[in-house]
Amino acid sequence: MPHLEFKPAGPLADYIDAYWIRKTSSDIASSDTASSGRRVYADGCADIIVNAGSTTAWFHPMAIAGQAIPLQPGQMYLGGTMTAYGVVTAPDGCILTGIRFRPGGFYALYQQPMAPAVDSLLAFSEPDLHSLMRKEPLALHLDNYFSAKKINTRHDFSAIYQVIYASKGQITVEALAGEWHMSTRTMERVFAENVGIPPKEFILIVRFQEVLRRLREGHAGASHRTAPETIHRDRAVPDIAPRESLLRIAFELGYHDHAHLTNAFKKYAGILPSELSRFYKTGMSFGQYF
Repeated sequence: MPHLEFKPAGPLADYIDAYWIRKTSSDIASSDTASSGRRVYADGCADIIVNAGSTTAWFHPMAIAGQAIPLQPGQMYLGGTMTAYGVVTAPDGCILTGIRFRPGGFYALYQQPMAPAVDSLLAFSEPDLHSLMRKEPLALHLDNYFSAKKINTRHDFSAIYQVIYASKGQITVEALAGEWHMSTRTMERVFAENVGIPPKEFILIVRFQEVLRRLREGHAGASHRTAPETIHRDRAVPDIAPRESLLRIAFELGYHDHAHLTNAFKKYAGILPSELSRFYKTGMSFGQYF
């Protein structure tokens, strides 16, 4: 499922991470299935999504066992913060266009609490935006649209999460609340409004994302740019990320041991850290979605 991203202009970058398009066509679909898929890692973000294609896509949130949420052609949805990874599958002819908001960005622009959308997709209605998300150039239309919106800067959540990112997910809720001169209960209300999950859970997701960043940048420029996307899943392959390097990352980022790092990956990414490292290194997916 090819994925294109376009960055917002100017001050909007504090609230919107990217505008994106994903398309599925018969020449790129997997050889052994009629659908194409993409794994979505937990990242603290929210999305507005429009199915601009002719076929139904499906979102499988792994935080809720057995659930499959349809994205019907022509419909618009709000995808909330994820507390575990998810998988999006789509048959030939599916075109999804989206707006990925930074943590707290949707609340800043819409003043709608995020808790109801956590680990789910909700029907969302904004006719003018729906129309613009089907037009090109996507970034220009959406920049103009959101630049005209009033931004709610109450509690300045963008600054709060920057402190968490700067700590690489190694700050306590108590220290965070103290830095912003709030009680922990007030900080929890701020998080409920802006991302819909408790601050402790959000901090753990940020720490996981820092591991992702280190693995990805550790293999920057590797052969995955030209390697085939899939090969036979039973073929033996070497472990690209040595256990020693993963242990070092675990230690530096405050995981108790390699097992805790592995458990975080199973929850937030659905794969082992060594599997993701191998994908970054070789580009080979071995039948999995990345």
